[in-house]
Amino acid sequence: MATRVDAVVLQNAGRLEIETRDCADPGPGEVVVAPRVVGICGSDLHLYKEGRIGDSILQRPLVLGHEAAGRVVAVGPGVDGLRAGDRVIVEPGLACGECRLCRLGHYNLCPNVRFLGIPPTDGLMAGLACVPARWVHRLPDSLSDEAGAMIEPFAVGLQAVEEAGVKPGETVVILGAGPIGLMILQAARIRGAGTIVSIDLAERPLAVASQLGATVTVNPRLADPLSIVRDLTDGEGADVVIEAVGATPTIRQAFDLVRRGGRITLVGIAWEPVIPISTNRIVRSGLQVRSSFRYAHQHPVAITLASAGRVDLLAPITHRFEFDRAPDAFRYVEQRKDEVVKGVIELEASAR
Repeated sequence: MATRVDAVVLQNAGRLEIETRDCADPGPGEVVVAPRVVGICGSDLHLYKEGRIGDSILQRPLVLGHEAAGRVVAVGPGVDGLRAGDRVIVEPGLACGECRLCRLGHYNLCPNVRFLGIPPTDGLMAGLACVPARWVHRLPDSLSDEAGAMIEPFAVGLQAVEEAGVKPGETVVILGAGPIGLMILQAARIRGAGTIVSIDLAERPLAVASQLGATVTVNPRLADPLSIVRDLTDGEGADVVIEAVGATPTIRQAFDLVRRGGRITLVGIAWEPVIPISTNRIVRSGLQVRSSFRYAHQHPVAITLASAGRVDLLAPITHRFEFDRAPDAFRYVEQRKDEVVKGVIELEASAR
């Protein structure tokens, strides 16, 4: 029997409503989770503002949210290792587990993936959500619900520095100091990066970047990033540049900031699907251009590192909003991007 719950539903671009939805009882291999805290991600904001994120386009009303921590309230047949009352987080990329890429362990690249909160799959900003148990991870009592909701963006950061191949002592430039950029910064620091340069157009996230271990922060409105990076590297450029914005200017800037033979890793999802670049420059400079998409096998690593105190998951959170003010929260975050680094929605299970 379905349970009626309240959910944050995107009706169309710019229009969010709190709507009552059905949450089904868990089937075989499923659990029902009551989210307590759900982060407002950049992809949520893109969907809210534009009705799309990359190639994923809103076709029907959609429950948003994929960064969630909560409690298990029911388990379906065949579920072992989880029980009602367990504190958990949800890994939102529901890969098929059967395709070649899944079998190879690259389930972040699964062509059949359903991603919670991305069209056409409903997300986790709801009083209850039914999800496959295989994508639910226990949250240690040492970590708060807010910290649990930040495990997902930290997993993105861990994947990014792994794909970038960051090595101890290397100079790493991170374009973008939003929540993902700040998690990449911490992941790079954990891997032993030497000099870490954080670049952003807003001062508040740069202040958080300094707090989290950036060697140098740069606001391009106030200083020239290229001159600063060259000064730090004896004119050579950075060993690694990680682009975490998804904008044409920053993607192009990555090629100016990297040294010959260096590595560029693209993380941000660009609005413009095609951005001209010089392939001759890439070849003649021996550049390695890579990408990092979501994550695979990173959530358990993220939980372990957070439990050991190796990462500050709460520093990026600057704003907290009650569930019933979620539509106002999205408007606030969208209109005050220079002020808000990370906003989260605080939920109480609202089963009826």
